This record gives sequence, C-alpha cells and structure tokens, in this order.
Amino acid sequence: MAESRFAELKEKEKQARKQIVIESALALFARKPFYEVGMREVADEAGISPATIYRYFPSQEALFNEAFIQDISAASKEFEAMVETNEPASIEQFGIKFVDHLIENESTFQMMTYLMLKDNLAHPVIGKFDSVTKIFFDLFAKLLHRHGMAGEKARIYSHGFVASITGILMTFRNSPLKDKTSIRNHIIKVVKITASLYSNQLLGHQDPRGL
Repeated sequence: MAESRFAELKEKEKQARKQIVIESALALFARKPFYEVGMREVADEAGISPATIYRYFPSQEALFNEAFIQDISAASKEFEAMVETNEPASIEQFGIKFVDHLIENESTFQMMTYLMLKDNLAHPVIGKFDSVTKIFFDLFAKLLHRHGMAGEKARIYSHGFVASITGILMTFRNSPLKDKTSIRNHIIKVVKITASLYSNQLLGHQDPRGL
C-alpha cells in the first residue's frame, strides 16, 4: 500500500513538472514566434536542464502539440457555450469567433498551421492533434444540428466550414498591402460570405450534389 501511494505521489510530481514546462513554453510563445523557441530556451524558462526536459517530452513537436492542446482545450469552452446556450449562435457568429481567436492568439495559430503542414509527425502527436481538431468539428456539427441540419450532413459540412475558415485566415492574414485592422475586416467579410453559404443549406436550399 505504501509503495502504491509513493508511486502515485511520484506520478503527480512528474505531471506537475511537466505542466511547468508547458506553461514555460506558452510564456515564451507569447513573447516570440513559437518556431523560434528551442528546447534549451524552454528549459531555461522552466529552471531545468536541457537534458531534463526530454524526460517529459521526447521531441520539440511533442511539446508544441501538448501546449497547443491545452491552449485550444481552454478556448473550446467558450465555443461550447455558444453552441449549448438556449439560443445557439449563428454560423456567422461561430465563424467570426473562431477566426478572431486565432488572430488574437498568434502562437496558437502558428502551432496549428505547423502541425497541419508538417510532414512525418510522430503517431502520438498526430493522434493528439486529431483529437483537438475534432473538438471543433464536433462543436460545429452540433451547432448545425441545433439549427436543424441532420446527422451525416452536419458532420461533413462541419469539416468543410472549419477547413474553409482556417484557409481564409491563412490566405489573407499576411497581406503586405494593408494594416492589421483592414486585413481583419477583409477576413471577416470573407468569413461572412462563407457562413452565408452554409446558412443557405439550413434554409432548405439543396446542394446539387445531394449532400
């Protein structure tokens, strides 16, 4: 029994140290682009040796993924509230909230696009990243369902919408010809147009492909 309690205590201590490393990484990401942050720098921020950090994260990608998961999991509660309320948000409101969150949280967006585009991610990293993106697919599918779209159609439309919004942001966020406010306004305008296409489906307009 004593050995069991000791093992449990050691595991709790390990998880606490792991959390300190994650929080140190997020603190650094808030100050500089995440891709410029190295494991040695995170170790210094956390007050541990560079060798020690690998006891908790086998690779830089594993650390980035865990930090991304925590950041998005916290944000997802706000989106869940938009869906679960007695009067659920509109498709447009959900889309604007999603894109504004990524605009306002640059490190989150950077980590997300890195994980989306990086080749040869380790399987555990891919699995955890998929579980996070699924949160938003499921939330938007539930929103569509609450607005009257059924089952499989809501699921496939949720994939299309979340991917579309992410693509819109990736396409226009670094426009060299406009200031940040103008860029954001243009992105929101495109998001609203995209949202209207999905809203039309809820109003009964049929997709020519029968989806």
